[in-house]
Amino acid sequence: MTWFSTARSRLAQGFATEIPPHSYALLRIVLGVVGLVSLLGLTPVEMYWPLDGLSALPSGTGTRAWVAERGLGTVAGTTLFVGLLVSYSAMIVGYRSDAAVFLSFVGQVAQTHWNNLPLSSAHQVMTVMLFCLLWANTSSVWSLDARGAVSNPPPQPAWPLWLMRCQIAIVYLSSGLYKFAYPTWRDGTAVHWALNLNAFHRFPWPLPVQLAPLEALLTWGTLGFELTFWLMVLFRRTRPLALVAGIGLHLGLFVTMELGPFSFLMVASYICYLDPNWISQVRKAAQPGPLPASRPGIDPGI
Repeated sequence: MTWFSTARSRLAQGFATEIPPHSYALLRIVLGVVGLVSLLGLTPVEMYWPLDGLSALPSGTGTRAWVAERGLGTVAGTTLFVGLLVSYSAMIVGYRSDAAVFLSFVGQVAQTHWNNLPLSSAHQVMTVMLFCLLWANTSSVWSLDARGAVSNPPPQPAWPLWLMRCQIAIVYLSSGLYKFAYPTWRDGTAVHWALNLNAFHRFPWPLPVQLAPLEALLTWGTLGFELTFWLMVLFRRTRPLALVAGIGLHLGLFVTMELGPFSFLMVASYICYLDPNWISQVRKAAQPGPLPASRPGIDPGI
């Protein structure tokens, strides 16, 4: 199987190579923005963060029960909120960047155990993306930490970027397999039912019957995209198609459904599939002179 051997060789080479640090810096900034917006969506603070708010009642002998017994539920919840607010803000501006990424990851995990009722699948994706970003130096460019640093920062290992790529591919593949197990996705009616559910649809109007063929095409198109995304991003020629299709999918989800920050986060994660050499030239491209040779979405190096 020649294609399998080629893909395996490219993966091994990609994990071992080094890339400019700009991809990691851009991911730090964008994930910080998405995290901050998501956090502000969980306000007012007194509704989502204290244990006597919109939260499951503490039970057993865990940390939540210990905090509740001592009447510290409001203090602990507010402290967690403020801590995440500070760490996400520090990620955006690049102040103590690596520490900010670590604290944001710890805060994400703590939030899962503190109150998971208002959280969506976007929270899980964000947690994994931050875990992958932990292993990269995100402070060498586009940060307050980089003030006065050398103009040519050292390259970074590519394997954390590959971890992100693998994670996003697994997200889509697992979602596609999960959907395929349900008859409504196989018979083409899933989009119709999703757009008519009070819990998700953005506009409370019934869809006309004449749109049934379009809804079926959207259902099967979504299923096909999620099942084949991992394969399309594996090859340079089909990677731009996968990213453009993904942006269209999540734009449609954002316009028609209430899914929180999920669409923004998934589109932001596509940064890990862009050519790191092209990202490092973005700032130079705004200056007079020849444009960078690389094109976005096509990764010649890894």
